Amino acid sequence: MREAPKIVLIGAGSTSFGLTTLHDLYADPVFTRATIRLVDVEPAPLERMADLAAALEASTGRDITVERHVDRVDALPGADAVVVSVEVDRLNRWLLDFEIPRRHGVDHIYGENGGPGGLSHSLRTVPLVAAIARDVERLAPDALFVNFTNPEGRICTAFRRHLDQPIVGLCHEVKIANDRFSRLLGRRIESRAAGLNHFTFLLEAWDGRTGADVTSQLHDAVNGLEDGDGETFAFVKHLHDRFGAIVATSDSHAGEYFRSATEYAEPLDIAGRQRALRSMIDEVVDAILAGTFDLPPFLAWVTDDALRPILRAAISGEPERVASAILPNDDLVPALPRDSAVEVSAVATAGGVVGDRSDDLPTGIAGALHTEVTIQQLVADAALLGSRSAALQALELDPVVNSARAAELILADYESAHRDLWPALH
Repeated sequence: MREAPKIVLIGAGSTSFGLTTLHDLYADPVFTRATIRLVDVEPAPLERMADLAAALEASTGRDITVERHVDRVDALPGADAVVVSVEVDRLNRWLLDFEIPRRHGVDHIYGENGGPGGLSHSLRTVPLVAAIARDVERLAPDALFVNFTNPEGRICTAFRRHLDQPIVGLCHEVKIANDRFSRLLGRRIESRAAGLNHFTFLLEAWDGRTGADVTSQLHDAVNGLEDGDGETFAFVKHLHDRFGAIVATSDSHAGEYFRSATEYAEPLDIAGRQRALRSMIDEVVDAILAGTFDLPPFLAWVTDDALRPILRAAISGEPERVASAILPNDDLVPALPRDSAVEVSAVATAGGVVGDRSDDLPTGIAGALHTEVTIQQLVADAALLGSRSAALQALELDPVVNSARAAELILADYESAHRDLWPALH
């Protein structure tokens, strides 16, 4: 990637995505004189993020050019990187995804990435991201294409199965898990991780300074995980006790792939959490725009997102390790099908992101992951081929769904609720 790259942010009006990504681009001198093209279909949040960029420019003097576009087609030509985080009516649709299965006796704890909620969410976002990708392929074929949109694993598997277009998915859960265990062990750790997004496991760990193996200490530390900030770990500890595996997330995400999760964890207050997060981020943006926020400590903060080191490595040519990336399974996890997307620890290089290979997943965990891959493949067929049969098969195979009749009723209710955003199923 050239110096002073052109970076397109699609969905830039999203408060969380916009703030974090602009922070990373302005905090690092490697992006000096870059061009950032902000894209959002909503003019008001787009203007707000442009104003935020202007405030960060005034503080850093990066000489970054910022453009605003409501049509991505105008922003894509000549792009070196395209970063996507898109949703439509996110919170209201998520609440429907969560409540509809419960009407039919299917108890679950989150409903965003796995379970029936993961199917519904995928049928809204897979076609959306795929449409963006087709424009990228046509207008910026050499651009690095990075996705932050959930359900990450299902979107990236759909690309692997049907589009065969390079895509890198990024999520911060593994990085957060590394930080969590670093605090417990009192040393900075790095890890080798493998699995599926939001269902990824820490298989090996070492001291980031000395290189000493700390894998056994990591296992010992699992029981020291403490609930806090709305996250719980009772089910995470159960998975470790039962399977000997350390899942790199908390109960909310890990529990999306097991019916038994509801025995250990309560459903989260999705609306309350999302509103609190939005309020907190809005307060930060408001303070920056008002000139009352202390920017030097803010700019010195290192976020959990891997986008910054990946772009930095592409520009500088200096390899950088990242906690995880969602990549095509080119034998990175031999236990899982090749036409899937796996989340693995990786190294960012000038030529792309190179994932770590792992062939030591515990047997039981490998089996659970294989079931989820099968579901993801069927969801991809439903989302991009309009296959109603595939959608029903995905629901009936899902460990969270407890009856064939419930699967049929859930799908019918989802179709009715999301007809304006779903592809037509036949």
